[in-house]
Amino acid sequence: MRTSTIVARVAASLLALAVLAGCGGTEPAPEASGPIAFAMPPGTDEEDLLAQVQTVADSIATVTGREVEVQNPADYMAVVEAVRSGFVDVALMSPFSTALAYQNGSVEPLIVWEAEQEPASTCIVRADSEVRGVADMRGRQIAFVDPGSTTGYFMPKSLLATNGLTDGTDYTSTFAGGHDSALLAMLNGTVDMACSATQILPMFREAGLLREGTYRVVAETDPIPVGVSIVANVDLDDATRQAVITELPDILMADESLAPVFGGSTTYRTEPGQEVFEPLMRVAEQAGVNLEDMR
Repeated sequence: MRTSTIVARVAASLLALAVLAGCGGTEPAPEASGPIAFAMPPGTDEEDLLAQVQTVADSIATVTGREVEVQNPADYMAVVEAVRSGFVDVALMSPFSTALAYQNGSVEPLIVWEAEQEPASTCIVRADSEVRGVADMRGRQIAFVDPGSTTGYFMPKSLLATNGLTDGTDYTSTFAGGHDSALLAMLNGTVDMACSATQILPMFREAGLLREGTYRVVAETDPIPVGVSIVANVDLDDATRQAVITELPDILMADESLAPVFGGSTTYRTEPGQEVFEPLMRVAEQAGVNLEDMR
């Protein structure tokens, strides 16, 4: 094709665009109207937790006026990838997963809850175990929950690190895939210790997973610097985004049954910046975990 022909076609295209631009201005992009894909944290198999997460999804449907489809990715990093790639529009994410995803530009945090000042994780052994404290884990095995779990990995690993124990050198570890699965591995004798979110242990007791006389608490971690977040895909339409930011928090905080979902916290911040997640980065560094390696 000759150069003059190419130039002519480009000029014609630019002229057409100019004509369209002069006919009343640019029309606003239509608001999204299809279902919202909402992802909940993985390993949410406990009946009460499932009901609470469904209530969050229903609340999103209320404030946006759109149908909400709930998804349950296999692990914490799968939630991050689903939001980043656009398969999920809005997600409820753990603190460290949010920090990682935000640092990588994968998600936009819309709401973040402040953490309660109680131990984030509780580490448990069988009642007949010789383990009496964290130092006794040298040469033994622990069940973590998931590489992206705050209470099931980052906080317990930080606790072990501050007690001079390095994963792979002083003890071995495995990922169970869920909080209940980690506890079962400990109770069955597959591992020596399991650490789980302090806030959900009462549910496991009520469900009969943790029966009196079958286990002992040997350690508790520090509180989490930051609580859970509701995040969105960076390309989420503005109407939905604004509805979640401005209307959703009040609805969620008015429902006392949802307290365990947000760690009991009633204090939150909308549209948080990078500085909010800096304390999590420091904990990760202390634990010897490189967040970039978890992409």
